[in-house]
Parts: sequence; C-alpha cells; structure tokens
Amino acid sequence: MTEKTTKYYSLQVVSQERIYNFLTKISVFASDKIAQDFIHSIIDQICGRIVSFDRFINEENERIVNQLIRVYSLFINRVVGRDLKKEYICEDLKTANVDGLYINVIADCIISRFTDIKRELTEKLSTISSSSLSDFDWKMNAILSSDRINIVQENVLLLNLTIETNHNDKKEQVLIELTKKELDHILEVFDQINDVIQSLKV
Repeated sequence: MTEKTTKYYSLQVVSQERIYNFLTKISVFASDKIAQDFIHSIIDQICGRIVSFDRFINEENERIVNQLIRVYSLFINRVVGRDLKKEYICEDLKTANVDGLYINVIADCIISRFTDIKRELTEKLSTISSSSLSDFDWKMNAILSSDRINIVQENVLLLNLTIETNHNDKKEQVLIELTKKELDHILEVFDQINDVIQSLKV
C-alpha cells in the first residue's frame, strides 16, 4: 500500500501542499473534452514535443491557463515519479477539490501515457553530466539597502560548490548567491528530482 507523508500521495513536503490548491482551476475549461486535450498537450510537452497552448487561451483566462500548465506539469511528474496507480491519482485530485467531472479524465490521460512519461523522465535522468558535486560550503550574508526613507535588510545565502569532472579529475569552484525565494525554489526542484530517483530504484 502506498503511504502518505502529507495529505497527498504524490507530495512528500507539507509546505508544498499549497501548490496543489490551483489544481481545481481546471474547471476554467467548459468541458471535460477540452480538459482532456489540455492534459494530453501537457504530457506531450513533458515528453519533449513542441506544443502550442494557444487554442486553450483567451484574454480572460491567459494567466490561469499558464499557471495550470505549470501546476499540472508538476503534478504529472510527481505522480509518475512516485509510480502511483489510478486510485491514488484520483484520491489526490479529490483532496485538491478538483471537480468530479474532470477527475477520471485527468487520471485516465496520465495512466494512458504513463509509460511514455516515465521513459522520458528516465532518459532525462540518464543524460546527467559526468560532473559531480564533491564538496560545498555556505554562509549567510545580510544585505542592507538604505536611503532617506527606509532601510531594507535581505538575507542572502552564499553557496560555494566544488564541482569535480570525472573524466579529467579537474575541480572547479562555483559561487552562487541565493535569496530565500530562490532557495525555496531550488529545494522544491530537488524534491521533484528525489521523487523521480526514488521511483527508478530497483
């Protein structure tokens, strides 16, 4: 039985649950047939095909549709990365309060293309560079910006990475500055990567 560490089967970090709140906006499409076409288009994009979403967008819904593309791309990757069966996909969509009209349509789209999506994720994983992280160090800096009116303080993480290239044993130092927002985004991406890696373990 698949276990949950959050209220969703496809999420492992509680702080990311708010992202799924937008899944319910799929009801912006007038019918389940349009939603079905939309989900298949997202899967096509995940599988490396050039896709146009223009047919789904008008002046009133452009912002919502663009956000839906991002959120459902994340959802599909998480679902496939965790190798979830249809019943768990449907349960996650129900938990996110997605309209029942769309739940089976979305789940069926993902299940019908599951092998293609997983193959694409596997290929992306196998093309990772031969370079690897051998060491890292970090420190926190406080940046002050002031004028006559106010003083703004922002904490910035300085991350020093030591990258080692396997084929010639060379080491390179890479310094990265990250705001809290940027760091949160990177941690979210790492969580997605971990989901895929865990699903590919034999």
